Amino acid sequence: MGMKFVLAFIVTWALQAQAAWDLNDVSYLMPLPKEASANGLLGTQDMGKGGALLTASMLERMPPLALHMNREQTAQAIKVVAVRIDPCFPLPTPQSCQKQIRLVWQPFELTRRGTIQSVDAAVHTFYVLTDDEFKSLLKDLAAWKKKYPANTQYVPLQVHPAWANEGDQSASLQDFNAVIKKYAGLGNISRATVMVLRGAGDMWAFAGFSYENGAMDMFPVPRLNGRTSQAFVNTAIPFDHFSGGGISPAPKGANTFNYLVAESARLGEGTEEMIRNEVRAAFRVENPKNFNPENLDCVSCHVAQPAIRWVLDNRSGLKADQLWDSEIYKNVKYDLKNVTPDMWNTRMIRGFGYFNEHVSISQRVINESAEVADMLNQDYNLKKGRK
Repeated sequence: MGMKFVLAFIVTWALQAQAAWDLNDVSYLMPLPKEASANGLLGTQDMGKGGALLTASMLERMPPLALHMNREQTAQAIKVVAVRIDPCFPLPTPQSCQKQIRLVWQPFELTRRGTIQSVDAAVHTFYVLTDDEFKSLLKDLAAWKKKYPANTQYVPLQVHPAWANEGDQSASLQDFNAVIKKYAGLGNISRATVMVLRGAGDMWAFAGFSYENGAMDMFPVPRLNGRTSQAFVNTAIPFDHFSGGGISPAPKGANTFNYLVAESARLGEGTEEMIRNEVRAAFRVENPKNFNPENLDCVSCHVAQPAIRWVLDNRSGLKADQLWDSEIYKNVKYDLKNVTPDMWNTRMIRGFGYFNEHVSISQRVINESAEVADMLNQDYNLKKGRK
């Protein structure tokens, strides 16, 4: 057994050593700003490739992100909280690759305690790169990392180590922002997806918009037979269970967990088989080898993590993580640990950003980041250059 352990350790170490691109090299989480508007994060005032990163007119065509803010206040408050790079987004067809930079935006506001927190809303913007532009981006990121050599190897996805201590005034963050503005802007934006909070603070609505030649059109949500929006309702108090609604409209067929996130109090004795099937679906949804953004509906993607956590915490006797171990995404080259606090909170459905004052990262984003890092490590090495 000792020799097997040593061999396993050596193999794991060798794989990690080869991972020049790691999770925090492909997905970048910004620091929580110290001020609501005047901070070092990118905003609507920043000009990128061919124009602004996100224009006021685009925001006006989307649902209001925060009902207590007017359009002008929203445009000032919304900031880039995360950046992701992707060499193979499944467009224009699921079988082909589109190279992209993606920006995650959230509004920030001042609390009554005088602290800064995020508003529970988000915009996700997509910028298309040519092959040559993507190669140039990778070279610029490699140069940036050489200038600010923070350790990212086998580090879980988190606020990026290069600016974690100095916050939004970090020189490394400002230089990173300059790289992003070089490759993303009005000149190559292709779409935007939106999540807003409605009702009595218990309904999350999702929609997506394509952008071409100044025109914005809603596009269908996958698995919903042409519907262009979707919502999740959860009126639970306290926030440790599901109650009051669930997914609407709900996807049909296999790989769905509609009952699990609708009214968990009903999932008592006699529902074990249904829980097993639905938590298996949630594990499959978290695994990017099964689903991509072009064949997965919005709510299932965002709610899979709290659904799994509820089962593990409240129906531990089912041993769901052991039963469906083969469905859980694994990749030994990276630390897939989730640093999000309070994952038991069933209202915390943020993909990559902040929930109030706390980091919020979905396991799906962590797993996708590992897949992206794998693709980049096959073609590009930060230390040795392109193979």
